[in-house]
Amino acid sequence: MNGGKQMYDIIFLGGGQAGVFGAYEAIKKNKDLKILVLDKGRMLTQRVCPKEKLGTCVKCPTCAIIYGVSGAGAFSDSKFNMDYRVGGDVHVLTGKVIVNETIQYVADIYKDFGFDEKPSGLEYNQVMLDLKKRCIENNVQLVDTPTMHLGTDGSRELYTKLVNSLLEKGVEFITERSAEGLIIENGEIKGVTVKNKKDEVENYFAKNVVIGLGRSGAKKLMEMCEESGVSYETGAVDLGVRVEIPDLVMKDINENFYEAKMIYHTTKYRDKMRTFCSNPSGFIAAEKHSDDVVLANGHAYKDKKSQNTNLALLCTKTFTQPFKQPFEYATAIAKMSSMLTGGKILMQSYGDLKVGRRSTDESIARLNIIPTTEDYVAGDIALACPKRILDNIIEFIEVHDKITPGFASSDLLLYFPEIKFRSTRIKIDANMETNIKGLYAAGDSSGYGSGLNIAAVMGILAVRHIISK
Repeated sequence: MNGGKQMYDIIFLGGGQAGVFGAYEAIKKNKDLKILVLDKGRMLTQRVCPKEKLGTCVKCPTCAIIYGVSGAGAFSDSKFNMDYRVGGDVHVLTGKVIVNETIQYVADIYKDFGFDEKPSGLEYNQVMLDLKKRCIENNVQLVDTPTMHLGTDGSRELYTKLVNSLLEKGVEFITERSAEGLIIENGEIKGVTVKNKKDEVENYFAKNVVIGLGRSGAKKLMEMCEESGVSYETGAVDLGVRVEIPDLVMKDINENFYEAKMIYHTTKYRDKMRTFCSNPSGFIAAEKHSDDVVLANGHAYKDKKSQNTNLALLCTKTFTQPFKQPFEYATAIAKMSSMLTGGKILMQSYGDLKVGRRSTDESIARLNIIPTTEDYVAGDIALACPKRILDNIIEFIEVHDKITPGFASSDLLLYFPEIKFRSTRIKIDANMETNIKGLYAAGDSSGYGSGLNIAAVMGILAVRHIISK
């Protein structure tokens, strides 16, 4: 068993948005604190995805897009929403005012590191008013919050500067360490257990631990909670598709909102559907979560552009007793899709889906759209997607077409599956502290976050409470 006996003031288990901004807040408030950030992936400058050179996913053992310092956000489109209504619901614990104040505080940190862009969606024009009217007419809630867009390239630049500043101030980063467990004595946190690349166990000690394992670590966090007596409850799973459509169809939304977040409850099942992470002139990406779980996602860059917009259409499912395995349920669906494709994402045109016909490379070639990825197999999504979810997706597409004419065309490509694993809902208070003294949960794995803004807010609020003690 390795790992030093050195005591830290704060350990961040996970170096994503919550961990990085939490560490920034801690060292800013007290430069003498001993701070450690542990992460499953590599340092940001060492996170290299082979796909950027090879053009296709090679299924690395630890996916550089998902894991590593600065989190999945550093390899995403990196949209930062300026309002508590988007990115999670931690405001139900803290109140709306403190969340919005802290979001602005994070935006000011962005500016300090060179990112100073006026958020889109601040002022309405006639096109935006017409879009909102069509949403109202079709029972769609338009969550029109101002949004800053870093872009995948812009976010890497910003987070590189931020991480370098932490290193200069003495924050310690230990990477390629996967979370294994918590060290708890008499209801108090004492440290964490991780494994290195050689599968050797290491212990690191602190009286304060902030867990921020991200969406990809939500299942592991649930297992750790069960083993250590940390209170949690089963949350929701977001399951759906990432769609790709020519920019021309999305022109009004892209030019005026950049991203128009829409929420809709289907008439057939009354299930919640929502749009998520729209990427104008973006690119489809495959994310490898395990050998047989490959999910669809999307990126957008500041300088590199395609002619397509991609966005997620997600159905939120919350399960009731006696069902307690939402991770396994969603993973089983992903594995079934991967079984059909040999480990790639499954793609079908909406025109083929509506008539019950599988897509082929030949049928895709007849369309007015060229896919922005090669990490797919053309096929039939209905073979892998549950009927209820697929019915909801189809209904939502048809409603979206009334708001954005041309959306429900044959040129709409559907990539399956896109899944957001956030089924663990850790029981925390307004300070992000769990029932274990000194143990805090932040970001997407906590069940209260689903975006960069709320993850950063939660990391900062946890640190502020630690320092106040």
